[in-house]
Amino acid sequence: MSQQSKRQGKTFGIVLFTLLLWEIASLWAWNTFAADLLGLPEMKYRHALALGILLLSAGGLLAMPRWISRSGRA
Repeated sequence: MSQQSKRQGKTFGIVLFTLLLWEIASLWAWNTFAADLLGLPEMKYRHALALGILLLSAGGLLAMPRWISRSGRA
């Protein structure tokens, strides 16, 4: 296995772990603040997951021109 594929696997694992922690934190924060104090409906875990994936995708799209220019393809 090449060094680059090991690094990509490690990066992918870190991204998944960070996404999991972010989902738990956002779920807790929403349900504590918005549901308890403001009387809004509680967020389910799948909503926190969808929001995390949406933000991760948006960040990737914003960073894509930088990644392409670094690779020398543009």
